[in-house]
Amino acid sequence: MEYPFIWSIIIQFRLENIMVDNIKNSVIAETADIDNNSIILNSKVGELCMVGKNCRLCYSTIDDLSYISVNTHVFSAEIGKYNSISWNVSVGPAQHNPSRISSHAMLYAYKFKMIDNQYYNQYEGGVKIENDVWIGCNSVVMRGVTVGDGAVIGANSIITKDVPPYAIVCGVNRFLRWRFDEEIRYRLLEIKWWNYSIDKVKNCIELIAQEPTLQILDKLDKRLKE
Repeated sequence: MEYPFIWSIIIQFRLENIMVDNIKNSVIAETADIDNNSIILNSKVGELCMVGKNCRLCYSTIDDLSYISVNTHVFSAEIGKYNSISWNVSVGPAQHNPSRISSHAMLYAYKFKMIDNQYYNQYEGGVKIENDVWIGCNSVVMRGVTVGDGAVIGANSIITKDVPPYAIVCGVNRFLRWRFDEEIRYRLLEIKWWNYSIDKVKNCIELIAQEPTLQILDKLDKRLKE
């Protein structure tokens, strides 16, 4: 005899236990979608955010409608709204100190049982990713970096320096071009559409989906303020 109702309770219980084990000391919005195989530690996740499979989000905040895809790891980062972070990305990874006799993690990690106190903090200096940023797969954004609004980081990049708003960069800190001309960039940063409520942004989605002109941006600004 089958007991589908009982099995559904058991499965739900197991899923809830997985979530409790994997999410600790964190604030998660009800509308956020967190994969059961990901770890959230001492972090805050906003509305309609998504955290993909096998991700780690530690000591970080991720604001509304931003997402991190499969196998992405984020440490000590402040992630704004509407950010698209692809798979296999590392944001704010731990940094070893090569200026000492040894660069080994035993100098900061207690698990090796070599120290009573850390000689340095491997997570010192955070990362700030502002809003509407796209980071391509297999990229690394190092500690201390700020990625400006609307910037694009190409796949397989290593970023150790700040990225200006609406810049497109790739490789090792290599600037390719601006997404838009200066007048459009200035107007977008003036409007800051991402700071409006989700409902207002949704109401303007057909304008946001277009290539920007000053006329379209004026319409967007007016509708957001209605």
